[in-house]
Amino acid sequence: MIKILIVDDEKNIRLALKQCLLAEKYEVETAVNGLEGYEKIMAEDFDAVLLDMKMPGLTGIEVLQKVRSEGKKVSIIMMTAYGTIEKAVEAMKLGAIDFLSKPFAPEEIRMIIKDVLSREELSEEVVATYHEMVQYAKKSILSGDYEKAREFLGKAILKNTEAPEPHNLLGIIFEFYGKVSEAQKHYRAALALEPTFRPAQQNLERTAQFIYTQHGMNLGDGNDEEE
Repeated sequence: MIKILIVDDEKNIRLALKQCLLAEKYEVETAVNGLEGYEKIMAEDFDAVLLDMKMPGLTGIEVLQKVRSEGKKVSIIMMTAYGTIEKAVEAMKLGAIDFLSKPFAPEEIRMIIKDVLSREELSEEVVATYHEMVQYAKKSILSGDYEKAREFLGKAILKNTEAPEPHNLLGIIFEFYGKVSEAQKHYRAALALEPTFRPAQQNLERTAQFIYTQHGMNLGDGNDEEE
């Protein structure tokens, strides 16, 4: 049975997520803070972890750092109440490319878990659809193979010339390389396709600041409001 861990200091969030995932017949465990979450991740084998980014004590980013430093490869989905994701560059480099925005709908939870679990089964030889190409690109980013991610994002663009998401992800990859002007070109391309695509809007605004910062990088989690 697929086993999922929820790590969040908010009781209502834990209960809502647990009920949603139990309805999908997953085995679900919870942790009330970062330390308990870290200990459970290291002690057990989970197929996926839903990890709140901002918690008192050990934060989600710190849990992610500790887990990766121990060599644990479990798929981790970061949860945030922020429209722009704090420390997103750091989180992505540590292998968290999936983000769930609070508040979230049950369908969002089901879809992101489905994507994360199915991504593990994807191989380069069988990738055919636009969605698979984007997912394989994300898998490549998780493994640190940014060139492979660029290749499949390019294929995704050819497959669906009207989709802004591949351009936004390409922009983020170019930021990893420190090529801000190239990143901005892709953010502008995303906005040319969909002027209201908020992640690209926020990323372009952030990179155009007089003092450039990677703080607040938006990966497209679908929430525009900040706390």
